[in-house]
Amino acid sequence: MTPNTVALRPAIKTEPIPAHIVEEIETFEAEAHRVLGGDLSTDIFKPFRLQYGIYGQRQPGVQMVRIKIPFGGLTGNQLRQVADLADQFATGVGHVTTRQDIQLHFVELKHVPEMMRLLASVGLTTREACANTVRNVTACHLAGVCQGEVFDVTPYAKTVAYHLLRNPLNQSLPRKFKIALSGCRQDCALTPIHDIGLLAAKRADGAIGFRMVAGGGLGSTPRMAQVLREFTPMDELLPTIEAVIKVFDTLGNRKNRNKARMKFVIEKLGFEEFKRRWEAAYASMGYAVPTHEPIKLLEYADVPPLIMPSKAGIPSNGKGNGVGSLNGQASAFQAWTRTNVVPQRQAGFVTAAIKLPMGDLTGEQMWVVADLAERYSNGNIRTTINQNVVIRWIAEGRLEEFYQELVAHSLGDPGAELVEDIIACPGTDTCGLGITSSKGMARALAEVFPAGQVPEDLRDVSVKISGCHNSCAQHHIATIGLHGVGKRLGEHTAPHYELHLGGHVDGTPKIGQLVVKLPAKSVPAAVRHLVDVYRRDRKAGETLQSFIARVGKNVLKDELIPYTIVPTHDQDPTYYYDWEGEAEFVLEDLGPGECAGGALEMIDDRMLEADQELYQAKLLVEKHQYALSVNKSYRAVLAAAKGLLVTEGVDPATDADTFQEFDLRLASKGIVPATYKDLGAQVGDLGSKDATAETAAEKMAFAKQFLAVCRAATEQLGKDLKLAQVKEDTGPPATPAVVPAAPVATAPVYDLRGVACPMNYVKTKLKLEMMDNGEQLEVWLDAGEPIRNVPMSLRNDGHKILKEGPLEPEATHFKILVEKVEG
Repeated sequence: MTPNTVALRPAIKTEPIPAHIVEEIETFEAEAHRVLGGDLSTDIFKPFRLQYGIYGQRQPGVQMVRIKIPFGGLTGNQLRQVADLADQFATGVGHVTTRQDIQLHFVELKHVPEMMRLLASVGLTTREACANTVRNVTACHLAGVCQGEVFDVTPYAKTVAYHLLRNPLNQSLPRKFKIALSGCRQDCALTPIHDIGLLAAKRADGAIGFRMVAGGGLGSTPRMAQVLREFTPMDELLPTIEAVIKVFDTLGNRKNRNKARMKFVIEKLGFEEFKRRWEAAYASMGYAVPTHEPIKLLEYADVPPLIMPSKAGIPSNGKGNGVGSLNGQASAFQAWTRTNVVPQRQAGFVTAAIKLPMGDLTGEQMWVVADLAERYSNGNIRTTINQNVVIRWIAEGRLEEFYQELVAHSLGDPGAELVEDIIACPGTDTCGLGITSSKGMARALAEVFPAGQVPEDLRDVSVKISGCHNSCAQHHIATIGLHGVGKRLGEHTAPHYELHLGGHVDGTPKIGQLVVKLPAKSVPAAVRHLVDVYRRDRKAGETLQSFIARVGKNVLKDELIPYTIVPTHDQDPTYYYDWEGEAEFVLEDLGPGECAGGALEMIDDRMLEADQELYQAKLLVEKHQYALSVNKSYRAVLAAAKGLLVTEGVDPATDADTFQEFDLRLASKGIVPATYKDLGAQVGDLGSKDATAETAAEKMAFAKQFLAVCRAATEQLGKDLKLAQVKEDTGPPATPAVVPAAPVATAPVYDLRGVACPMNYVKTKLKLEMMDNGEQLEVWLDAGEPIRNVPMSLRNDGHKILKEGPLEPEATHFKILVEKVEG
């Protein structure tokens, strides 16, 4: 960029900032100065900072500034201001999120108040883009121009967003709250995964309103929303939303952050009782008798530009999301038109999507987009939930000229909003919760789905990658979804991804099934193999989504098991580096308190081990090595049994102990069918040299069925680590001896010195389950991970940690005093 380029840029138009917003920013500035001066701790400042949309990064001393863009709508003038802020105070790059916000990273705290003022001067804010508030209200980026919409939801999205912004009802919710609006049955805004989803509807009498669903959400416990009102009249829209928020505010779990979203309120109450509470809240807030006054909508100017479109119609490709046709070797423009251009319902106009690699665009590119929006359209821009931007109201006759300008600024890539447009969160690049480099993985998968070259049979496929289980990239609803985890292998840790398949929101919404855990290095090869299997075994006309649903999780898992195998660090150290990582992968940056997650991971690892043993058993049978195959089947049964025993806080050291504990703690309680009692005798020994093809097949079938039973028992297992089929307990599990408490102590002592994570947490959890609410337990733990993780995990479960300190002067062991709190 030359000085002349900057000189030619138009001036950014600003307006006086309203007094109440000036005061709001000054309040933030005063608190930020206190932090910078050492007069206020960062921990105290954190919730205040989040309320203003300012997020901490994993890198110390810098912030992420999240700019709230309701329904994704902003003007060219506003985008120029964002560009200027990115260049002045951040990295010169903006990141479009899956909630249609724009984030700027690596901002020093001292610059944040000035950024807030400059944003406010063009009508933008960061307020409530983070924290326990109503987050950005999203809507379909085609609202108002979509050929299939019932009506334009834009003014309703804007009205809902600004009605709730700074609303006292919204300032201190139990957890974040998300709202989305869609105008047509394709449901581009993904209403089923929101706390409140609003889908445009029209009654037989012609009245318009919304079908309202409630209780959706992704994260570590994904749920689809349920129908609250089949038809919500417009005059009751805001009262209905307020009443839902009121119920959540009143009944949401404020003790346990992991159980605080509204979906858990519904899960605890049952949907019918939740609905009754909503009706009561609606009446108590003064809305018992609707006034039937029309909703007072905020204006949104989105009229056609002065340039008239040509009279020629736009040829459609028959797919409903592109124009133009490809005959023979298509030109780059035709390829871009096919994937990135949508004909509007207004004849002669189109909407063009600008594909942003993983949602990123530079400050200079923002200036270009703003300029193009004003020269080729009406100055309006929309961000999309797929991390792109679109410009609407482009006259068909000017489309090629528009495209050439995009290409000149590296913005002309085809494949927007399609499978090659891979969605990825920031991951470990900046996020403090990120485990893996989701952007690095997206770039690696770009070789599997090259832009503009993906065949028609993958056209409707989606790929979404989250760097942790929180699902910021919405991996649960992707055809191919991935979320990052770490897996300890001896002295080292390898980056892995859990692969979820078959998620979608169109038709009957479905959460993708977790199929297998893959080392990061093997993910591209595994995904390529998945596509090959689809093309090999599909029925005529069958989509990948339908194929996944038909063949099922187990068949696909068997195909992908070879890609789960990780060599030792000595054999191939590259498996222990993340994509684009320059240093060996570690989990040191993660906070404590994930013992329950560690226990679940241990169970998953044992089940994966069983899968791998079975896979080898099958290969050995094919090679006529029957005795070795029997041995592998035996090992598969042992691994699955040990996986279930994790829930009992037991990790047997020998095969004999495993079989004995399994019979005592699980088979005798009915967690598995009675046919699996005396498991050791049924499995037999490690395998005989005289094994035949028949005996090998028999052992393998037994092991496969047993593994399926164990998986079924753990299918609904949550962080409470309770197996769903447990019958009445006949007695407490065997545990290390309880050391008698000293005379001055009132709580029994549980000595877990020498017990590693996560088993120390599981044992403590089981012990507390046998105690009454309010009883106390003193737990002795080793230094290091045990004392860091166990107390935080118990707090996450809702228990109280009353005391915490060293057990002896050397501080090699610690003690904590826990008070049981019923969940």
